Amino acid sequence: MRGTIKGISGHHIWIEAKSPVEFNINADVDIEIKEHKEKRSLNANAYFHVLCDELRQKLKISFAACKNQLIGSYGQIEYIGDVPATIKTNIEPERMREQETLHCVPISVADEDGVYWYRVYRGTHTYDSREMALLIDGTIVECEAQGIQTMTPYELERLKGYERS
Repeated sequence: MRGTIKGISGHHIWIEAKSPVEFNINADVDIEIKEHKEKRSLNANAYFHVLCDELRQKLKISFAACKNQLIGSYGQIEYIGDVPATIKTNIEPERMREQETLHCVPISVADEDGVYWYRVYRGTHTYDSREMALLIDGTIVECEAQGIQTMTPYELERLKGYERS
């Protein structure tokens, strides 16, 4: 539900809801207020995947490896609270980069027990439009370095939800 802040006085905020909100007036209520961020568009996400596929063909690597490389270079770190998420595992980097649903970058070499530490990155389905724009900008740089044609700046601006930061 979204609403509009109608007034602020001391520690009181009046909110006008766009739709009815039903709750027991005598019950405790939790309300969260956070800054609104535009979600990334499906067009922007699709374009990232198209570029990723073209790049992986040029580099002769798997789609998962290419996507993980791009997310690790230009994507968003996963946080748990204020702490960047890391995992400790015995999975080698060559196998980890082939994971489809887990995006990780090694941050240490294997210790004597063959254990690796990885930084975890968020999946693109969680990105807002600004975060997606950063990922696409970086992917375009990588594609252009390989001679892969990308959209013109005008075409990119027309891509719904695409914002340059």
